[in-house]
Amino acid sequence: MEKEVKRIAVTGSGKRHSWRHSPSHSPRHAFGKRAVSPLIATVLLIAFAVALGAVVMNWGKSYVEEQAQHAGDKSTTEMHCQIDIDLRIKEIRGVPKICYDNTTTPSAPFIDVMLENRGTEDIRGIAFLVIDDYDNIFTNESIPDSDIPAGGVKKFQIEYDSSFGGISVVEITPMISSAGSVQPVLCAKNALVEDEVYECS
Repeated sequence: MEKEVKRIAVTGSGKRHSWRHSPSHSPRHAFGKRAVSPLIATVLLIAFAVALGAVVMNWGKSYVEEQAQHAGDKSTTEMHCQIDIDLRIKEIRGVPKICYDNTTTPSAPFIDVMLENRGTEDIRGIAFLVIDDYDNIFTNESIPDSDIPAGGVKKFQIEYDSSFGGISVVEITPMISSAGSVQPVLCAKNALVEDEVYECS
């Protein structure tokens, strides 16, 4: 136990005055009280850092799993496109059944084409891209009733822009069902390109 310090002062009249210095107000004791706050702050910072790290790790784990799932679905779809889909223009007596008619009035001009699915998986849709002699581009990815079952043959009449001239290129891309998508997805690498398209006779 610390002892109180007694001080005595002598005044000019010769009388002595005394006062006591309490150890509770000593600098050392006051410093001990102030040291509690930095300690608490340090503990709080460590707890915050740990909590933040846990949140980041959980988010990172979810993100990686999501990306891995997406990559897996995409890889599976591309594999099905390459292996199971074989879209071709049907040939009759060695002549591809595709031509265009831009003389019909008042209806819009159209491309007349017969497609054959020689693959082992059903085609769930068809996307058309048409380029004319002046490099105008027309696309249509929402053709109704464009499913072609595996081994099936189907005829299409695809209308395009009436301002087009002669047809230079027709690109036909099949679509298939995918586990990671509600809508059919394009098999972009399986696009069928025909650059010899003549007027229908």
